[in-house]
Amino acid sequence: MVKLFFFALVGSAALFNSTYTFGQALETVRVGIPSPSLSVLALRTAQVKNLFREEGLEVSLIQLATNVTITALTTKEVDYATASVAAMRSAISGLPVKTVMFVVRRPLHVLVARPEINSAQELRGKIVSIGAYNDLTDFVLRALLAPHNMDREKDIKNLVISGSGSRLTALLTGTIDAAILPPPFNIEAEKKGFKRLASGADVYEGGITGLSTHTDKLRDKPHQIRKMIRALLKGHTFLKSNKAESVKLISDWLKMDSLVAGASYDMYLNALSDDGLVSDRALMLDIARTREAMKIKDEVPLSRVADFSLVKEVGGRATGR
Repeated sequence: MVKLFFFALVGSAALFNSTYTFGQALETVRVGIPSPSLSVLALRTAQVKNLFREEGLEVSLIQLATNVTITALTTKEVDYATASVAAMRSAISGLPVKTVMFVVRRPLHVLVARPEINSAQELRGKIVSIGAYNDLTDFVLRALLAPHNMDREKDIKNLVISGSGSRLTALLTGTIDAAILPPPFNIEAEKKGFKRLASGADVYEGGITGLSTHTDKLRDKPHQIRKMIRALLKGHTFLKSNKAESVKLISDWLKMDSLVAGASYDMYLNALSDDGLVSDRALMLDIARTREAMKIKDEVPLSRVADFSLVKEVGGRATGR
């Protein structure tokens, strides 16, 4: 068993002292997240707006390193994880985890370059930074270069810098010529005159951020998964319908000024999965990329990494389908 060290506890437990609502005991749920960020905004919204509690759930978001989260998920020390890419890799490796819905299906990342660079073609021979090889930043950069007949390995100089804040610093200080950055880091760079050359959301669809769980929970507690899905879909509806309040929520939670929070909100909506799904085609491409990175030759069926039966059921009931 893994002993969990909670770096930060961000959740309804910090907002509410009572574990009861309308005379009913709330079911405790723990969700592992990599960090408080825009990618898990729907979960934070469901907490702040009491959407989880309306479903009878007391949900805590627990900040853990991604590898620790996946280990905790397999040992059932957390109930869910939002790191869908890591969950997919784990499922392909044979661990008993599956993704049951997606919150974000397009990347929030964009390609930002020095002010004098005006197009992706001008990056030939230049230094471009990603977070790691074979991670989302790498896949997004490859997808952004492809329409220009450019190859990440041949046409640019690659520099791996872990951490979006560190990549932003390297860009601002001239160490690199361009970087893949998510909000608010790209917005901070753009405010200083750096140029957004392309957006990952325009060229890439896949399993970005979702809700992954142990396969035993699918068997033993489908009712809990349905409640989680309903609350998150309600969160999506709230975010789409209440821009001003959503921007304030982002600003207060992530300590952004209102202009940066507003721009981040617009990028988030462009990446949001309205129905909690990602197309089978996009997920099979994700699986293919992951198999290539892990050097796995055997075919991997979609059913090994995802089970969308409950999100389809919940979504169908909500819309009358």
